[in-house]
Amino acid sequence: MPEEIPAPPRRPAERALAAVQAMPPDFELLFRSAPTLLIVLEPGPELRILAASDAYLRATRCAREAAIGRPFFEAFPESEEGRRSTGAGSLRAALDRVLATGKPDALNTPVFSPDGRTRYIIHRMDAMELELLRSVRERDAALARLRVANEELDAFVQCTSRELREPIHEIGTSCRLFGEARGPFLDGETRRLLSRIGANVNRMESIIDGLLGLSRVARAHIARRRVDVTAVARRVVAGLAAREPGRAIEIQVADGLEAWADENLVRIVLENVIGNAWKYTRRRPDARIGIGARRVAGQTVFHVRDNGVGFDMAHADRLFAPFVRLHDANDFEGHGIGLTSAKRIVERHGGEIWAEAQVGEGATIHFTLGGERD
Repeated sequence: MPEEIPAPPRRPAERALAAVQAMPPDFELLFRSAPTLLIVLEPGPELRILAASDAYLRATRCAREAAIGRPFFEAFPESEEGRRSTGAGSLRAALDRVLATGKPDALNTPVFSPDGRTRYIIHRMDAMELELLRSVRERDAALARLRVANEELDAFVQCTSRELREPIHEIGTSCRLFGEARGPFLDGETRRLLSRIGANVNRMESIIDGLLGLSRVARAHIARRRVDVTAVARRVVAGLAAREPGRAIEIQVADGLEAWADENLVRIVLENVIGNAWKYTRRRPDARIGIGARRVAGQTVFHVRDNGVGFDMAHADRLFAPFVRLHDANDFEGHGIGLTSAKRIVERHGGEIWAEAQVGEGATIHFTLGGERD
């Protein structure tokens, strides 16, 4: 007699489907037609879905084939908002309690087999859970659309920057060679115009570099670690002083500044924020910049304070917008992208950035970096 080959083990989804098919036909029809938002769960660690009422599937906009056999929190993920909004704790914790104690609660009812084991858990969705699920899905859809839009914008910036860089470089090179030529046709006015063209070419190249930098920080992976912010700030200040060795300026960097963040991105934030203070104190004979931090409501708030030209707080909401300048470009160099990059990095860390200022009295940029870790 040939040896009987055992059937291969069933996958979880197949077991769930078999359990549903084993139900009496009338019971399945009755359950599916119930007006209440009900779902039947397998009492295992993954809480796989065994059955769902039509009302539940309509409310969650989920096809039966997409739900049956899947772990409950994979098919219907629980959000952080849901955990915070219910006094009883998260839905997962509630289901764990029902499994552990065998006692029902307001939304979850255990069903026992004749030998006393938990056979099923019937979960009823309430209005709050449904609203939270819809909110999470709407948020996820909006984030997906935003991600696509950002990718398209990034591709546009990359392509445009590459296409512009070569002709701009050619214009700058031509003007420089033309200005170095000798001959009576190069009078003072012609040389002034060539110099002006060259200055604008340099500015356009700086803008392209700023756009590419903004694009990079938007895509950069964040690798958090303990960052010695004091040391990073002092390196930034040393770099600025090396570029302007004759500059007389008093700079104080507080000791012991730390953050749980990405060190390379923190450096970019400080380069832009300290660089701004360095630039706007240039006309002060007693220029001062202070870099420090304080604890507010359990989080570290960093600041960069200067006694430069300041700005009108009526325009503070425009300070971090790209290409927006609150001062005349003829008075202070720049392209208006640096603080935009700083804001993007801070927000990607889960922090905030804001400014306080007074015209002629200086400005203070405050920022947090989220990711607090004891």
